[in-house]
Amino acid sequence: MVATVDINFSNYNALAVEDDAGGIAIIGVMMRYLGMSSYMNTTGEGVVELARAIKPRPSVIFLDLNLPKTNGYEVLKLIRADERLKGVLVVAVTAQDADTEIPKCMAAGFDGFIGKPISRSRFPRQLRRILSGEPVWETY
Repeated sequence: MVATVDINFSNYNALAVEDDAGGIAIIGVMMRYLGMSSYMNTTGEGVVELARAIKPRPSVIFLDLNLPKTNGYEVLKLIRADERLKGVLVVAVTAQDADTEIPKCMAAGFDGFIGKPISRSRFPRQLRRILSGEPVWETY
């Protein structure tokens, strides 16, 4: 377990890929509240291009597993195949069954898992741990 350090969130930015309006609102509001720059994508299309355009590159990408016309696993493959995005943390976010999806996400190469609904009280601690290099694999 990595010791959690004090994080200045304003030094980080994030990309949230989420088609659910409620989910994207929670992530966006929480990141703004923490002082973190955030970018949103609601379809999964063009994620690699958007992530490349963000300067500096995203510190973390929150990636919904269920997206229109694609899924988080396919988007993760595209992210991992891009040399310019090496080292970017990618965390799965889903309401799907955690017992089924966590092992699949680990095998696919995700850096963490946060189950929905996202907890407003726990999300800042989860994000702090993720940015500190501690893996987060939690059902909510």
